[in-house]
Amino acid sequence: MKKLSTLSKSIIMALSIISIGSATIAVGQAATSNSQISEAMAATQSKVSLEQAIVIANKTVKGDVISAEFDQNDHAAGGKYEVKIIANNTEYEVKIDANTGKVARNKQDKLDKEDIAEYNAMRQSKISLNQAIKKATQSVNGTVIEAEFDIDFGKPAYKIEVVKGNQVHKVVIDSMTGKIIRSQVEAVDSDD
Repeated sequence: MKKLSTLSKSIIMALSIISIGSATIAVGQAATSNSQISEAMAATQSKVSLEQAIVIANKTVKGDVISAEFDQNDHAAGGKYEVKIIANNTEYEVKIDANTGKVARNKQDKLDKEDIAEYNAMRQSKISLNQAIKKATQSVNGTVIEAEFDIDFGKPAYKIEVVKGNQVHKVVIDSMTGKIIRSQVEAVDSDD
């Protein structure tokens, strides 16, 4: 009988240790999940908007803005905007802190033939990137997290991502007419 009692105590002790270990892992995972937020949520919590970041970047480098996007800091609140501007056949990437508005870094690269062709197509557009952003936010009242010029199925267009609630709206606008070509909705993913 004494052996059974010792065996029972050993089993209870082992189960207790496993339970405590499992609880510790669960608490650690919950803490990680709570501190990790989606890129879209981090962008909406930033003190500087994408539109303000574009203005700051244009003060740093005078030229044509071809794209701007929010880039989160490792699944945490906060991040930076990366604004690409073309001037004198050179692409400048200006990084701006999303909470302070300070220019963090500025790098430059010469354009290749493909980049120059795309840039020339953008220069012939009837509407600007800022006008496309405005059109997208009129369509979807939310926070813009990305805007860029691109050739979409052979047509010059602006692609704008707008966060509203728990959804990301991808709005594609014809750069010649200003009309919305299409709009897609996706759920916000915490792994953005």
